[in-house]
Amino acid sequence: MFRRSGYRFAENNMRQRLNLAEPEADVLIAGAGPAGCAAAISFAQFAPDLRVALIDGTPADAPRIGETVPPPIRPMLEHLGLWDRFAADQHCASYATLSAWGAAALASNEFIFHARQVGWRLDRARFDATMLAAARPRVAIYVRNNVAGLAFAAGTWRATLRDGSPITARFAVDATGRHAALARAIGRRATRFDRLIGCSVAFADAPDEGEGLMIEAVADGWWYTAALPGGRRVVVHMTDSDLARTHGTRQPDRWMAALAATRHVRATIRSARPLAAPQVHAAGSAHLDLAATSLPLLAIGDAASCFDPVSGQGIVKALRSGVFASYAVADFLRRGDHTGLARYRTLMADEFAAYRQTLAEFYALERRWPDRPFWQRRHPQAGAAGVLSARDVA
Repeated sequence: MFRRSGYRFAENNMRQRLNLAEPEADVLIAGAGPAGCAAAISFAQFAPDLRVALIDGTPADAPRIGETVPPPIRPMLEHLGLWDRFAADQHCASYATLSAWGAAALASNEFIFHARQVGWRLDRARFDATMLAAARPRVAIYVRNNVAGLAFAAGTWRATLRDGSPITARFAVDATGRHAALARAIGRRATRFDRLIGCSVAFADAPDEGEGLMIEAVADGWWYTAALPGGRRVVVHMTDSDLARTHGTRQPDRWMAALAATRHVRATIRSARPLAAPQVHAAGSAHLDLAATSLPLLAIGDAASCFDPVSGQGIVKALRSGVFASYAVADFLRRGDHTGLARYRTLMADEFAAYRQTLAEFYALERRWPDRPFWQRRHPQAGAAGVLSARDVA
């Protein structure tokens, strides 16, 4: 709330009429993944006087997608004071990406244009646990629960948790990932741009040649694989949801047959053994536009925008958006300054537009299967994929 006395007097009268108590928190962050934790840590650094509530609805055993990060992860973690913790977790260094994209042969893309030339293959569960361990002591309220409902009245958000308990706050930050639960609760939906999904399988006893991330394009999509700590390897088939249904690649035998048809990715498996059936997750591009709302709500991480995994930017984007959002929200709550909120929303829109342009240029490099639906949808002359409704993506 603003500090002007007249505003506070009017708001207090409204509270009395509506029988509302003072908010329990200044900021409610729903979601304790990388974006939500980065925002919580940044609030503690930049605005320690604000009371932050962190609502963590992620099951401890939930599958986590995002196995590799590029060199820009380091300055973001250094800014958050987490680099030493990250280094101690002993994630695997990665110096290049190997790709068969636009040609059958593998080509290496070293990180030579980054001042910090090392990327990382993550133990994702450990990374998320480290982020949460750093964020949790720095918030005033930490709750293991999900937000089931959300309403705004008299300058206050009232969130109803799944167990029925309420929590109130002056500002809400949606860090609930692709689902964008807070935005959905007030009737906002992301615009989706394609049907991309990932069908992933984890392998044990897998060799690690230190190759970093490997990408291989195929007729109906593309594959990626990365060796992970502990002798594990993740292998993911990226395709469109309708094509996955047509080809049955959600089924273990069909998935393994498709893997056997690759040239490079299959060679990384050798005698490794699959640990489970393919796990399917949405991976398409999406953007949530909150520019038109005057409500004190921002979205960060995948709740704000979802990038195609081929970009390799998801986790860095999540951390960056969490930090930038904390600055904008703190300025608004402490000084009544709306300009930071507008700048943040513009930044997210501009970032997504630039990403879409780069993504189109990258997909245009692959011309070996011009008659296949997956590639037709992504080539500029085919209409650049178009905008899909939420039901089209499922």
